[in-house]
Amino acid sequence: MNFRLPYPNVFSSTPDFLMGLAFLATWIDPTSLGDDMVSYLFQVMLLEFIIIHSAGFMSGVIYGNSPRAQKVKLMLGLGIFYSLFVVGFAVGFNSWWPVIAFWGLLFNRMMGVLTGQAEEGKEDEFVKNMWGLNVFCYLVSVFVVILLPLPVLGVSPSDLSHLDISGDFVDEPEKMMAWGFLYFTSVGWFEFKAPKWIQHQRTTS
Repeated sequence: MNFRLPYPNVFSSTPDFLMGLAFLATWIDPTSLGDDMVSYLFQVMLLEFIIIHSAGFMSGVIYGNSPRAQKVKLMLGLGIFYSLFVVGFAVGFNSWWPVIAFWGLLFNRMMGVLTGQAEEGKEDEFVKNMWGLNVFCYLVSVFVVILLPLPVLGVSPSDLSHLDISGDFVDEPEKMMAWGFLYFTSVGWFEFKAPKWIQHQRTTS
């Protein structure tokens, strides 16, 4: 019998909505949540690419047909494999907090599975649908912020001047803040609506 929390869609979507609000608040006032939040959130969006990739594989292992012992070995192997990427990322930014952030974000990405949001017997279908939606939201939101004009609000390139990196998102940090806000908010909306949305997809396909 699967573990299920009451209102799993609320538990699953709340962290994403909160992250979206963190990006919005920091976009408006870079120091509202901390002195270096622009830098932290910038790195969160870079980490999220690894999170999406790893969450798809790990969720697939959880609901795969392998024996339990094999699943444990596969999960440990995947965890170590992706952690190596994150360690390299942390070294590049001269900070170890991304390693902790990676596992926190990964846990958040798998909340729908862990809280029992998926229907019993249809967990694999749920995982595939939600992984696809995460990829969709990540790509669409980045194209939106690249193509549309955005207000600068409170952020400026000086908020990222201490990082040894360059690029459009560094020169125009409002794009990164808008990206994070759109991405996490849209993911939160799909997480909240997931059971009804997936049921609708079944009935219309």
